[in-house]
Amino acid sequence: MFITLKTKIWLTVLSIVLMFTFFTLYYFPAQQKKLLIKNYSDEVQNLANTVALGVRIAITEQNFQGVQTAMEFVKDDPRLKFVSMLENDTTWNNDHTNYKVNSTVFKTFPENQHPKVTIESSDSLIVKRAPFVTSVMSGSVMLAFTTKEIAESQKKIRVTSLVVSGIVLLIGILIGYLLARTISVPVRALRNAANRVGKGDLKQRIEKTGNDEIGELGRAFNKMIDDLLLTRQELDESNISLSQANNSLNTTLNELKAAQAQLIQSEKLASLGELTAGIAHEIQNPLNFVNNFAEVNAELIEELRPECQKPEAERDAQTIDEILTDIKTNAEKINYHGKRADAIVKGMLQHSRTSSGQKEPTDINALADEYLRLSYHGLRAKDKSFNAAMKTDLDQSIGKINIISQDIGRVLLNLFNNAFYAVNEKQKEQRKEVTPFQKVSPLYEPTVSLTTRKLENRVSITVSDNGNGIPVKISDKIFQPFFTTKPTGEGTGLGLSLSYDIIKAHGGEIKVESKEGEGTTFMIQIPL
Repeated sequence: MFITLKTKIWLTVLSIVLMFTFFTLYYFPAQQKKLLIKNYSDEVQNLANTVALGVRIAITEQNFQGVQTAMEFVKDDPRLKFVSMLENDTTWNNDHTNYKVNSTVFKTFPENQHPKVTIESSDSLIVKRAPFVTSVMSGSVMLAFTTKEIAESQKKIRVTSLVVSGIVLLIGILIGYLLARTISVPVRALRNAANRVGKGDLKQRIEKTGNDEIGELGRAFNKMIDDLLLTRQELDESNISLSQANNSLNTTLNELKAAQAQLIQSEKLASLGELTAGIAHEIQNPLNFVNNFAEVNAELIEELRPECQKPEAERDAQTIDEILTDIKTNAEKINYHGKRADAIVKGMLQHSRTSSGQKEPTDINALADEYLRLSYHGLRAKDKSFNAAMKTDLDQSIGKINIISQDIGRVLLNLFNNAFYAVNEKQKEQRKEVTPFQKVSPLYEPTVSLTTRKLENRVSITVSDNGNGIPVKISDKIFQPFFTTKPTGEGTGLGLSLSYDIIKAHGGEIKVESKEGEGTTFMIQIPL
């Protein structure tokens, strides 16, 4: 339940006024009455003791007029109801073994009063007794005063309390009004202004500010609005600057994308060039076989022609059969090597065309082995002096797996090219270290290894070399775009970056392990 500050102020003031009224009208009068009665009773008791003392002295001196004078000691007090002298009589039983004391009224003033011996104090009367003992008689003085004066005093106190309570109520109402006006009204104005500021209106101001805490709050509110306006202006200026910077960044980003697309295309063309060089050398072998066997078949046909021109009876059937068998064998070899050349050409076309993005069953062993040899021959096409050993350990249980063969081929070709480049550079460094009259140390043999394994739910492809390795300080950067360890003009720095993206797109991972001076191993794992 929401209670306004104004209501809380009024409730607080009224609570204080009501508590004060309760104490003024009820508690204080009741306490005052008790105090008045106590004092009044003490006073009556003292008067009774005084009268009893005078009576005792007068009786002792047998001055009976003095008894009257002692009893009239209080006759002028307007509160006197009566004063009586009681005589104590001792009454014995018949055998004088027991007695009781009876009191009888001996004398009373005023004489028209006839009080009972057993009368006690009440709301309208205060009765006190004072005993006396003489050799002549013993008894007590009973003094009674009315409480009319106490009632009148209490009435005056209540009237005074009522007037004071009324005055306090009026003062409380005035204080409540002033508090509500000086606290609730400014706070409500501040709340309304804050609500409008929360909706975006920064033109709000607290106009009336006093010299108290509420005034300080209003001035602090105005300062806050000024600070917000200044901040908004700075934000607007910053937004304009950011918008301009954003436009500039977008333009730069578009230019970078275009440059990246050109670099990627250059990387692909460079890869295609190296592949083409490898294919040219790789395809030369089957073409040589085709040419050689075609020439042999032509010679065999020339040998067969004279035999076929002879009469049937003179023909040598065995010779003809042997020649035909050789021709058939050579034709089969021509067909085999022609298909081999056809497969190489198809692989080149497949590598050069844009990837379709569709996975298809692929013999990963054949794909890896083919690109290993093509990469090797591509490097030899550039450097006739280069030579390296190729070691393969292929797991034949893998079979075909669903991959985008063009993309995985690019990854493998890039890894093989890097491996052959690394061992070639190390071989060149060793050649530079020897004199013209020394031979190159036979201890180093450039070697690139390919290993495939079928694991539980994935295929592992490992490409290793025994080159110079990758320095530790740059091992974390090799998969970053445009980062390359090759000299300027020999690498774009996109090969490993693209390879990383392709493997990730297949749901796999690619890792590298390297030791400086010993070699590098790239490990690819692709889900089955």
